[in-house]
Amino acid sequence: MKSQQQPLIRVLLVDDHPFLRQGVALSIEAAKDLEVCGEAPDSATATRLEEELRPDVVVTDLTLPDKGGLELIHLLCQRRPDLKILVLSMHDEDLYAERCLRAGAKGYLMKSKAPNHLVTAIREIAAGRIYVSGNLTQRLLHVLTQPATATAERPNELKELSGREFEVFELIGRGKTAKEIAHMLGISSKTVDVHRARIRDKLNILTNPDLIHHAVRWVQAHEGGATV
Repeated sequence: MKSQQQPLIRVLLVDDHPFLRQGVALSIEAAKDLEVCGEAPDSATATRLEEELRPDVVVTDLTLPDKGGLELIHLLCQRRPDLKILVLSMHDEDLYAERCLRAGAKGYLMKSKAPNHLVTAIREIAAGRIYVSGNLTQRLLHVLTQPATATAERPNELKELSGREFEVFELIGRGKTAKEIAHMLGISSKTVDVHRARIRDKLNILTNPDLIHHAVRWVQAHEGGATV
């Protein structure tokens, strides 16, 4: 029985893998000050449950079968600006964390680090603080302390891409085929082709080979420490 001396931090879990949700839920429920108030396998269910349950914290994956996690973050933050969102993802934080924070999330934790840091991350963002890894904190501080002229030299060329388009772009840069991307994101290969065409249009890239070349170079450069 959990102590009722202080209100519990109520958490909504969003992930399309039931076994992973179960493991995360067990970790949360083991903490005396946290409880799982609901679970959702997709963005649509998450949106409905957030409205019904009014959780303190939403813990969400980025790869979901309907809308992408970035789109879900945008939507939830528009509806409820005070909501605390923690992204729990397999995606490299160097590529996604800053973009998630800009979308409105308050924390980013890679799944490989979750066993030792999940509960701490939830408590931190529930208390109104930002949670990212120490390495990412140093990188963001480095960017913020650069002269304005230095940061202006590296515009965010992908800012016009939607969350899903950015996911497709990053996977292209990792050498994934349209079929592999479709499987990973839970969409059809035809939808991947549509996203790819929109990406080319927004980035003024004429052909798919040129897009692949551009995406590979971008991923390599940004994993080396540039901003997303």
